[in-house]
Amino acid sequence: MNKSEILAEVRDYIDNKEPKRFIPGKSYIPATSPTIGSDDISMVVSAALDGWFTEGKQTKEFKRLLAKKLGMHYVQLTNSGSSASLLAIRAMEEQNSMPYVITTALNFPTTISMLYTSLYWHAPLFIDIDPYTLTPNLYQLGELYDEFKGKIAGVILPHTLGFPFEESKVREIIGDEVLFITDCCDALGAYTKNNGLIRHVGYYADYATLSFFPAHHITTGEGGAVLTNHPLKAEIVRSLANWGRDCYCLPGQTDTCGMRFEHPSAIDLPKGWDHKYTFTRIGYNLKMTELQAALGVSQIMASQAFFVLRKANFDYIKHGLSDLKHYLQFVMLPDWSIPSPFGFPILVNANRNFSSSELIAFLEKNKIRTRRFFGGNIIKQPAFSEQPRLIADTLKGTDWIMEGGFWIGCQQSLTIEMLDYMIDIFHKFFKEQNLK
Repeated sequence: MNKSEILAEVRDYIDNKEPKRFIPGKSYIPATSPTIGSDDISMVVSAALDGWFTEGKQTKEFKRLLAKKLGMHYVQLTNSGSSASLLAIRAMEEQNSMPYVITTALNFPTTISMLYTSLYWHAPLFIDIDPYTLTPNLYQLGELYDEFKGKIAGVILPHTLGFPFEESKVREIIGDEVLFITDCCDALGAYTKNNGLIRHVGYYADYATLSFFPAHHITTGEGGAVLTNHPLKAEIVRSLANWGRDCYCLPGQTDTCGMRFEHPSAIDLPKGWDHKYTFTRIGYNLKMTELQAALGVSQIMASQAFFVLRKANFDYIKHGLSDLKHYLQFVMLPDWSIPSPFGFPILVNANRNFSSSELIAFLEKNKIRTRRFFGGNIIKQPAFSEQPRLIADTLKGTDWIMEGGFWIGCQQSLTIEMLDYMIDIFHKFFKEQNLK
C-alpha cells in the first residue's frame, strides 16, 4: 500500500464516522470545541509518514500562511500560547529592561506570571477595561504612561474574546519608546479599521502572540506563535526559542551562512568553534513540531469559513436574547471594530434580583457549558493577590466583569438546533424568576 492509498483510507475512516447526535437537555453544549475533519487528520498522517518530526516543510508552510493571514513578515511557531507570551516578554527585556509594564487587570494568568518570573523582574501597572466593549481604558493607559515615563519597559494588551481594541491609538500614546505587545490569542481573524486601512490585530505591535490550544479559533493541539514586522526583533525571538543559539540553521540544516567554522567567536570560545553551538542568549526550546504544524496548515486553510460561522452564531445568539437586554449586557461593537468572536460574552446588569452565579448554575444544570473571563480581576486571584503591583485610579469595569460576567460558546461546530436550545434555556431561567 502506497502513501496515497493510506491517506485515502484515513479520509474514508474519518468521513464515515457516525457524528454524535445532539439531544436537547441530554447532550452537553461546549463553550469551546475544535473542528477536526478528514483534511486535518490526513495532513497529520501524511507528515508522520514523511518521517520528519521537528521543524520541516510543514512548519515552513504554516509560517507562510500565518504571515499572509495577519499581514506580518516574521513568524516564530511555539509549543503554546503561553510560550509565545514568554518569548515576547523576554524579547522585550532584551530591548528595554525598565521595571514597569502596563497591562490590563482583566488578563490571562500566564501573561502576568511571566512578568514576575522573567529574567528581569517587572511590576505590572494595571489598567481597567471598558466593560461594554471589553477594550482597555486608553485614558488610564495615557495617564500611567505619562506618570512613569522613562521607567516603562513595555505595554501588553489583550484583544479579549476576539473583540479588538484600537492598536493604532495605543501606538499614538506610547510612540516607539517602549515595546508594544498584543495578545491576539483569542482574536485570530479580528481586524480594526483606521483611516481607511483594515489591519489584522497585531499589525501595529512590536510583537503579536497567538495560541492554537483546542479552545481557540484554529488548533494545532497545543501550540502558539509570535509575529513581528521587524527583522531584528524576529531574530531575538528565534534565538530565544532555539536554546538561545546564535545560529539560525533549522533542524537538519548545516552551514546555511557558509561560515560555520569561520564565524567570529566570542572571546572565550576556541578559534574555529562550531557556530551551531554558540549560545548568545539564555534561551529555551519552545518550538512547534512538524506534526502540529501540519495540523495548523489544514486548519488555517479552513479558518475563513470558521470565522464566518462564528460571527453568524454570535449574531444569532444576540438576536435571540435581544429581548433580555434589560437584564443582560451584550458587548458593543464600535464602528472601527471587526471582531472574530472567541465566545459570546454576557454581563448581568447591576441591581438585578439574580446573580451571574445563579444564571451560570442554571445553564450548567441544563447542559450548557459556561466560562468566566479567564482570571477576572487578576489581582484578586490567590497567586497574585500578594504580588507587588500598581493600579490605575479604578478597576470598576474589571470588577463588574469579574462579578457579573461570563461567556458561552459560539464556535463553528454549534448547530442551529443547539443555538435555539441555548436561547430557550435563557428564556426559561427568566420565566422561572418571574422576570418575563
